[in-house]
Amino acid sequence: MDFSSITLWTILIVWFFTIQIINYILKKSSYINTLIKLEISLLGIILLGMVSHESLFIFISVLLLAWIGCKCGFNLSIKKKKILLGFLISILLLPLLYYKYADFLLNDVSNLKFDTLRDIIIPVGISFYTFQIISFCIDTLLRGNAIPKFIDYFNFCGFFPQIVAGPIERRDDLLPQMQNINLTPIKSNYEAGIPFVILGLFFKLCLADNLAVPFDSAYKGDSAYVIWLNNLLFTFRIYFDFAGYGLTAYGLAKCLGVTLRMNFLSPYTATNITEFWRRWHTSLTLWFRDYIYFSMGGSRTKRWALNILIVFTISGVWHGAGWNFIMWGAFAGIAMVLHRLFRNKGFSLPSYIGWSLTFCMMVFVWMFFYDTDNALLYQHINTIFSTDAYNFDVFYSEIQSNKASFAIAFVFIPLSFLIVLFELFSIKKYGEANPYQIFLSPYACGIMCFLMVIFRPSIQNSFIYFAF
Repeated sequence: MDFSSITLWTILIVWFFTIQIINYILKKSSYINTLIKLEISLLGIILLGMVSHESLFIFISVLLLAWIGCKCGFNLSIKKKKILLGFLISILLLPLLYYKYADFLLNDVSNLKFDTLRDIIIPVGISFYTFQIISFCIDTLLRGNAIPKFIDYFNFCGFFPQIVAGPIERRDDLLPQMQNINLTPIKSNYEAGIPFVILGLFFKLCLADNLAVPFDSAYKGDSAYVIWLNNLLFTFRIYFDFAGYGLTAYGLAKCLGVTLRMNFLSPYTATNITEFWRRWHTSLTLWFRDYIYFSMGGSRTKRWALNILIVFTISGVWHGAGWNFIMWGAFAGIAMVLHRLFRNKGFSLPSYIGWSLTFCMMVFVWMFFYDTDNALLYQHINTIFSTDAYNFDVFYSEIQSNKASFAIAFVFIPLSFLIVLFELFSIKKYGEANPYQIFLSPYACGIMCFLMVIFRPSIQNSFIYFAF
């Protein structure tokens, strides 16, 4: 479900007008509510099936297995529920382990030679819906929440705006909305949702895709300046790309009368690393906090620092199967522990210094995210810590050899900083929960539409998190 695809939006428009006609004809039928829910389910199946039949099969299999497990275990004793839940979660994770981690575990870690595993394509959205379904099982079996109707459960697991790349929704937040969903056109829903769709597409098509043009993840030169420039490009690109998807999904859901979790809250305005992770991919952060960090004792134990390191390392593994992702998660965890120790001692920094340290740290850490070639990653690390690599003449020759790409970088990096500055203004005016409010006016939406048309690059990039 690529929101930057014209085909997708054509399908959505045709679907919407078709169901409005059907619903108008059958509005007096006693089955209208069930019909609406079936229409949403069918759209999700069609869109996921268009991406990949294998992805659809895996999704349906995981969904059905969780449903059967919850039905079978609902009336068991709490002790037996925990045993069943442990077994069920293990089974639900098997497709994710096979498709995403089998190659890494058997070939990279165990040094075996299973060449057939190297070409496995990860089913779209598997990391997101697997975690969402697991949380449903935990909340249903351990908290005693009633098992919903299957159609509502299906729509909770497969609501089409967010199934591919989140947010990872909770049962208590999304399920009641699926149970009471009403597709009757309401003007206020469109007025609230369409600006978010425009903002999300602007983030993706104008900012993220242009930042991808000069980005060279396979750079093998010896200029530290180029590596830092790549890091900075990716820092903004992954934000505008992932937040762009989340904002588009949020706006599309709003148009249908559904409120999803806001997955990003202007993380690059954060003045410390703890605040950054509270604002970045909020649904995943809360998932790890509630289901892993708290289950290990959270901050209440003497080993709280170890708990943080474990959670962030697991988060790195969730993002990808590779040593680079493990290092990325470990470095993020170390930064969190250091900040917690600093804060616990009663120390604090001026906001502008805290912001500078946080932003620069993330610019460095993102290198471990995009550099999946370990040899190249180590080369880049050695380069940026080598004084000889900071030769401006070498950097200037790199600019001269690829003027077009550097020109794009020197335009869109300042523009990215400007957008973050606008987000900061929005937070100061409307509060931390509304970092994008300043972009939602009709004038701002008109400007963003104009910029999308003018600056959309000819080469289209898929959303980065489709690979997770």
